[in-house]
Amino acid sequence: MKRSIIFFAAIALLFSAGCGSDKKSIPSAWGDYVVACGDKDLYIVDVAKSTEESLAVIWHWNVFESYGQIPDVYRDAMRVLDDCKPVDGGEHLLLTSSAGGTLLLDIATKKCLFYALTPMSHSADKLPGDRIAVANSTNPKGNSLEIYDVSNPDVCVWKDTLYSGHGVVWSEKYQRLFALGFDELRKYALKDWDSTTPSLVLEEKYSLPGVGGHELSPAGEDGLIVTNTGGVYVFDIIGKSFSPFAPLEGRQHVKSLNYDKASERFIYTVAETSWWTNHVYCVSPDKVLSFNPDWRLYKVRVLPELKFEPVTDPAIRCEGTNLRIFDDNIWQNDGESIPEAWVPLGVDPRDSVRSIGFAKLVSDYKPDIVTLQEYSSHMDGHLAPKLREQGFTNACESDGSWNFTPVFYDSTVVELLKVRYNLYTPQLYSNANTKSFTSAVFRHKETDKVFAILNTHLWWRPDEAQPGSNMARASQIRLMMAEADALKAEYDCVIFLMGDMNCEEDTVPIRQLLDDGYLPCYKVAKVFGDNHNGHHRCDAKAFSAESSRKGPDRATGALDHFFIHNAQDGTEVLTYYCIMDEYTLPLTDHYPNYVDVKL
Repeated sequence: MKRSIIFFAAIALLFSAGCGSDKKSIPSAWGDYVVACGDKDLYIVDVAKSTEESLAVIWHWNVFESYGQIPDVYRDAMRVLDDCKPVDGGEHLLLTSSAGGTLLLDIATKKCLFYALTPMSHSADKLPGDRIAVANSTNPKGNSLEIYDVSNPDVCVWKDTLYSGHGVVWSEKYQRLFALGFDELRKYALKDWDSTTPSLVLEEKYSLPGVGGHELSPAGEDGLIVTNTGGVYVFDIIGKSFSPFAPLEGRQHVKSLNYDKASERFIYTVAETSWWTNHVYCVSPDKVLSFNPDWRLYKVRVLPELKFEPVTDPAIRCEGTNLRIFDDNIWQNDGESIPEAWVPLGVDPRDSVRSIGFAKLVSDYKPDIVTLQEYSSHMDGHLAPKLREQGFTNACESDGSWNFTPVFYDSTVVELLKVRYNLYTPQLYSNANTKSFTSAVFRHKETDKVFAILNTHLWWRPDEAQPGSNMARASQIRLMMAEADALKAEYDCVIFLMGDMNCEEDTVPIRQLLDDGYLPCYKVAKVFGDNHNGHHRCDAKAFSAESSRKGPDRATGALDHFFIHNAQDGTEVLTYYCIMDEYTLPLTDHYPNYVDVKL
């Protein structure tokens, strides 16, 4: 189920000046697309469409997205990316990390194809026979050149010492591997390559013109670019000699350089703040790509050909959006064993696994505020660390009872001014103290505007099963409305009210909100208002995409609601969207939803 792809593609066509970007699937000229990496993030950028003021990012990947594909220890080892080399004709990226890992990533699917713990790795390249060479820098277990098989992750099949290993390049023409260390360049030949015990034979060493070897990349078929502490050089493979790279002669601290000898075009990065930068320099034609300084770029690589169709990143927002609020009831399922009915499905619904999916949702859609329902302390133990890793803080304070309706926020975007937790009583209408609301007031740092979040989970049973239930929900909503009135009196702020309300629009509880001027976000969204109702089966016995609700649209079928109230001048809901990606089905019986807002 790819509704998110369909939606964003449609928006790209309808609002080319606003959301999204056009798709393309054609070979590119050298240098038209570059891969840039730093810290935990990878970006593919369309150079031709970028300006110094506007960066055309067409693809993004965060190390966090490897959750569930590789063990956590390997993911942690990829947290400081220092190279992102396109291999296999541009279908895959070989990633190395100073934190001690190497990863082979499929660009189109974002699947991890290989991983290994490689101490202080700085460079890698693909060799014949689907093998990988890795150069490791200064580390008690590093200072080495290692060989791995893609089919056998984390098993080193051959190793040699290489002090301060910083570069490896396979030459297809010469069938040789070149490796760069602190003060030398080495040339290796393959040996016993078709056996289970392959190795390399060191044929020659070449002393560098200086020390601190850093970058190694091709310069046509017969040359290599080499950088060290003092400058940039071209190594002539035939002549076995170094000469200055004239355009950057004497330039220090060049961290990466990609050179196309035929066209004389090149792209490079220079350390400008400690070891990183936020600029990529393009020459012929001359252009400077300015990245967010927080991204701390290290290396840039040229993608030889665009072999995938870039789909608009779900994290990309419509033009004018400065706030994204994400909401989801995440199904409390604290069991430590897999339900018997799930075993034949091969799906694990335990919190340790489902938390990965919820964290992926946050990583994919990159909201500023996250509101959740049925959030147990058991789930918190698994999910909270993953949200903290993405920069989120739990606004809610416990006052003796666990808060099942927390509000998480990105402190780089908003400042928390006030938070309050309210447990609904009597317990007759709050099973196991899970029904509550949380109110939180924030100041948006960019605009200085103040807004309030009211996140709730209302009583769930129908009147037929427990008389008085509908009026209990009405009473719970009135408590929220009273809280909202108090916040409006104190801050005169816009109110966003959302959550699992366990009743449809045309019922007494929701009519109270509508009659008091609360507007459904899907109805007032200026760009796109999703009418899907967002509820399906997911319980101890099964999960299914089949809707569990009374009607096909939101008005007749939705139990999850999202309202805006007391909107200030200029405040608009741009998008309301129900996320129905297939991987969410076994996570919870509710489809997640979000709004994009212009404050």
